[in-house]
Amino acid sequence: MDSVVMEIKERYRIIGRKEELKSVLKAAQSNKHVLLEGPVGIGKTTIAAAIADFLGREIYRVDGDERYTEHKLTGWFDPPLVLSKGYTWETFIPGPLTQAMVKGGVLFINELNRMPEGTQNVLLPAMDERQIIIPKLGTIKAKKGFLIIATQNPEEYVGTSRLSEALKDRFIWVGLDYQSEGEEIEIVKKETGFKDEEVLRLAVKIVRGTRVHPELRHGSSIRGAIDFVELIKNEKNPDLTPETIVKTAVSAMYTKVALMSKAEKKLDEIIREIVLKVLDELKWSGNRGPQGKGDAKEKGKSKTAEKTERREKYLNGFLQERKTDIAKAIKEAIEKPGFIKKLSEDEVLDLVLKAEREGYKWPVIKLYSLLEEETLDKETKRRIEDLIIKMVLEIAHRIAARRTRRTRKERSEFIPGIEEIDEDLTLENLIGKETIDYSDIVCVQRVPRKLGVAVMMDTSNSMQREKIVLTAIATAVLLIKFKEDYCSVISFKDEPKVIKAANSEEKLTEVIRKILNLKTGGLTNIEAALRKGVYELEDAAQKNAVSEKIGILITDGWVTRGGDPRKTAEKFDKLNVVQVGVGGGREESIKLCKDLSRITRGAYTFLESFDELPHRVAETIN
Repeated sequence: MDSVVMEIKERYRIIGRKEELKSVLKAAQSNKHVLLEGPVGIGKTTIAAAIADFLGREIYRVDGDERYTEHKLTGWFDPPLVLSKGYTWETFIPGPLTQAMVKGGVLFINELNRMPEGTQNVLLPAMDERQIIIPKLGTIKAKKGFLIIATQNPEEYVGTSRLSEALKDRFIWVGLDYQSEGEEIEIVKKETGFKDEEVLRLAVKIVRGTRVHPELRHGSSIRGAIDFVELIKNEKNPDLTPETIVKTAVSAMYTKVALMSKAEKKLDEIIREIVLKVLDELKWSGNRGPQGKGDAKEKGKSKTAEKTERREKYLNGFLQERKTDIAKAIKEAIEKPGFIKKLSEDEVLDLVLKAEREGYKWPVIKLYSLLEEETLDKETKRRIEDLIIKMVLEIAHRIAARRTRRTRKERSEFIPGIEEIDEDLTLENLIGKETIDYSDIVCVQRVPRKLGVAVMMDTSNSMQREKIVLTAIATAVLLIKFKEDYCSVISFKDEPKVIKAANSEEKLTEVIRKILNLKTGGLTNIEAALRKGVYELEDAAQKNAVSEKIGILITDGWVTRGGDPRKTAEKFDKLNVVQVGVGGGREESIKLCKDLSRITRGAYTFLESFDELPHRVAETIN
């Protein structure tokens, strides 16, 4: 196996990735379908294409897209031919899945989790039974050699959806991460043909710096370093002063990184900050390279680099003083609230930032709940809040599953890929004509129905900041789930408050920020909350085509203000109730919540604790 992997690496000029190649090759030789997962630009496509080509099989490539329908994957009928010859193999245009099965080839799906769930599900019988059924034609069986190799970006990336458990279960998973600094330098050298080791190292260090910056949601792939070197390579006698390097880095990497929600600095400022820090580390001087190789004098450290050093000193100082590591420090901060009060603002901020970078998401949320916001300055509070918002989104995207959407039939002119034809209307258009024109064909396409959804969250009684963060995650899950519908978010205690109107297009990050800043405690008026929810949905229905008005109520069921909410519940087409714990009057609270859901034939879900809320709320509506 090692010798075969080395042959693949040499033939396709792949640097590193020995273990990943071995895993994919083993799976392919065992006729197991493979799912490659990792960030953008780390070579998933290169590995998949190399293995498929090495095995000598034809490759049929599909690029995942939310508009990629089932018929595009399996195939469709040519309407004019159908009208003259009927539904036959001669009138059928095979899609890439069908072609790969018939030829015993490799179906390579790039970014599988950008495809609609319905399209993804078409793969199940092909993977399980090695056959699919084409309506009006019959069964297609896969020849020996048929294989699916798919790639996906991590679920927290914008535009991706979550693969179903059934689909994931049928893949062999191979994870890929960024490669070592040395390997990345070799990759840039190979792709650019540039041999200046100092510039190659500089480019890679800048790119790697973008991946750990606290204000960037994600950093640059190796493509950023390749583009950086290409820009320098194409200049004759480049003047590599710090300012030139900054401008080149901004040009090469601006489109390859993404800001964290509401970052305080602009993107070009952050890239500049990273570049200056790298130049300081390399002691870059003059117009050429590291100190001693240029003419100019060494510049002093940037203010940004000095600030970064100070922060690291604060963090290392209190960790060293307490003879502990980051995990123990967080544990101590959570278990002994007095511990965190002894830290300076810089130490608190650095502890949170470093904890998040090392993957301590839930501990950081608990740590956040202990912070006394009034003791933090505006900048520190904002930075920690932005970090929590980023974590909320990452967790919510992992939990949220794309909903199976109901559809309605709509007639339209001919569109390639739509299989269903209204034959009666089409034949009417053809009466008296000698030839068939595409404009005469009437197609039937299924258009998703739009829902009106009101999420009503109880923030009264014993709601604490940790619960508020969990509520923010649950709300984000629902907003992701219903992103194509008209969704309103309402918090309530004695009176309801609209956080997001059903007709607004407010950013998810801002909705989460509003939830994190909610003031909790007080009386509970469920009837007023339902009234506000009904109003929001009726307003959405008046301005848009809404097929159903659905409410999602999250509460402990203890009413301490307002009237009986049962009558108002009748105004929803469906009201789903998620009861978290039980308020005062245990039996009465449970009965009320069950009644509210029963009145509209909605779902009732009981949760013992708030910890279950983000995961279970995704199951409230299918």
